[in-house]
Order: sequence, then structure tokens, then C-alpha cells
Amino acid sequence: MPSVLIAIGGIVLAVLFGDLSILLFSLPWAQIFLIGTGRGLKDLYSYYIYMIPESSFKKIVWSNAEIVARTLIENALMFGIAGLILRSHILYIIVCIAVYTLFSYLLLGVNYAIMRFTGADVSSGMLLLIYYFAVMLAMAPGVVVAVAAATMIGGETAFLFGLVILSAWELLAGTVCFALSKGALHKCDMAMMKTK
Repeated sequence: MPSVLIAIGGIVLAVLFGDLSILLFSLPWAQIFLIGTGRGLKDLYSYYIYMIPESSFKKIVWSNAEIVARTLIENALMFGIAGLILRSHILYIIVCIAVYTLFSYLLLGVNYAIMRFTGADVSSGMLLLIYYFAVMLAMAPGVVVAVAAATMIGGETAFLFGLVILSAWELLAGTVCFALSKGALHKCDMAMMKTK
């Protein structure tokens, strides 16, 4: 139901503003906080995932499969239907789906990287601040390069080209974050698991 509501809300918003780009400027702010509602990150607050006799990498991949599938379906519905209503170019729709989906991938990577290096042994308010700052820091280079490239190119395809660059950066930055989080799920006695 949350996925359906998000998709419907996104479609209505895009139609009201007459462009898919409004979703790329508004929804990521909500996604920063909604990414933790999937099974993957919820599993981190249960001892069971830490005791599964598999590598940390495999546990991260499989525990987040639901989030990736859900996000991809949400985005395909939201951008696809809104794009058809607005008669947007198919390539523009595909790139928008890629940008938003890869942003979710980056958010997951940032979450695991923060957990790996902080052990989540900080107050929830401080952890939220660190998380928000880390996301902004990870996105900044991609945004700067995308804007600079779009400005240099100019013309009707400039924005689309900028989005392609941004999606490529999200993929790279997210992969680096996951690489940095290597071994994050090796211990079952991490500070974040304490209940008292």
C-alpha cells in the first residue's frame, strides 16, 4: 500500500507541474528518510541476520533485494504513467527512473558505510545528522559535474545529459559506499544491537 500511495502521489505531482523533473527535485528528500522502511535495514535491528553463516556481502545483497525491487517497481509505475500522461520522451522517462532508483542504491550504501565506521554507537539525533551530511557529501560531486556538463553542452538535450551523468555518479558513489561497508555484518554484538 505505501508503494501504491507513493506512486499515485508522484503521478499527481508530476501532472500538476507538467514535468517529471519535479519528482527528481522533491521526492529524494522524502526517500532519504523512507529508505529505512524496507526489510533490508530493518533486519539490522535483529540479531538473526548477524548469526547467518554467510559472508557480510551476501547478507547485505539478499536482505536488500526487497528494497531494490520495490523501488524499481515504484519508479517504473510513477515515472512511466506520469511520462505517458505528459507525453514525455521514452528516453527521458528511462533516465528519470535510473536517477531515482540509483539514488536509493546510494542511500543504502551510505547507511551501511555509516554503520560500518560508527557501529551506530551514537545518539539517534547525531546519527541522523551524520547520515544526512554523508548523503549530501556523496551527492555533491555528481551534482556539480552534471550541472557543469549540462551548462557547457546547452540546448534541449543538456538536462537529459546532466541526468545521465548524475545517475552514473550515483552508481559509482553507491558502489564505493558498499565497498567501504565490507564486513559490516560480521559481528552480532555491535553497539547498535544493545536494547538497554
